[in-house]
Amino acid sequence: MSIIVPAYNVAEYIESCLNSLLVQTHEEIEIVVVDDGSTDETAAVCAAVARRDARVRIITQPNAGVSAARNRGVQEARGTYVCFVDSDDAAHPDMVARLLAALSTAGAEIACAGRYAQFSASFEPTELGSSDAQTLSGEEACAELLYQRIPNGPWAKMFVRSAVGEEPFDNDVCVGEDLLMNLDVMSQAAHIVVVDDALYGYRQHDASTMHSVRREDRMRLVTEIEARREEELSAAFDNRLCAEALYMVFEASTAAERRSALALMKRYRRVVLSDAQSLPQLRIYAAASYAGAWLPVAIHEWKARGAHR
Repeated sequence: MSIIVPAYNVAEYIESCLNSLLVQTHEEIEIVVVDDGSTDETAAVCAAVARRDARVRIITQPNAGVSAARNRGVQEARGTYVCFVDSDDAAHPDMVARLLAALSTAGAEIACAGRYAQFSASFEPTELGSSDAQTLSGEEACAELLYQRIPNGPWAKMFVRSAVGEEPFDNDVCVGEDLLMNLDVMSQAAHIVVVDDALYGYRQHDASTMHSVRREDRMRLVTEIEARREEELSAAFDNRLCAEALYMVFEASTAAERRSALALMKRYRRVVLSDAQSLPQLRIYAAASYAGAWLPVAIHEWKARGAHR
């Protein structure tokens, strides 16, 4: 069982992350840390942890981005199964055991935690439930991803090593590479099992939020999603594309960019409003967009102010 941790300038957080992996109740693991050209003390912190526990392996490479680091980790992995954990996050002590058991019971290629916990200072694992799980087909799992009912991230999941191939992440995609990877792998899987437990801790901090997503990167993601469109999941794809257009409305730095993003959103919003599976929050934004881009932006900013009170 291989856990892949891409790392870049995370000296402040990575020891905590690795400690959460070293206390997994399923102990037969290797932790493959790919130091992606860090310029801070990340390498020294990882080396100190590796000296304490031989299950930690450190791979170093010149800075090439998170996708390249994850791909390198996959190529170096020795386990039959792989998990991905981001270097500033944390895992529940039973994450590996619970996902491995779910894979075995369901005879699936992928196991997912349906929920995750957010934290800022320290991750406090919650008591787990009764191991309720749902087995989905590849098509059903892709729909859950597109409707944003399964986390986009590669984390909080376990993959049979052979299901991901040698290079599952596109090195040329800077935004949404995790969503594309999951769509590609899940669409080829026969069975995906979803465990109803928060097995993963996602750290909220300033660096974890994208502040300067380039419009061309978001448009590249839209193009990649469109290229994967399947007629049977047309409404689900429209939902996700409407969400991406909405992010572009929020991220726009000029009035012209905002008008362009709104025009893109108009292609998909009618489906969002008529689809009973659409997220309520997305439906609100889709309805608000009929008044112009200003209203979705105003709602978004109002919610952000409320979250910081």
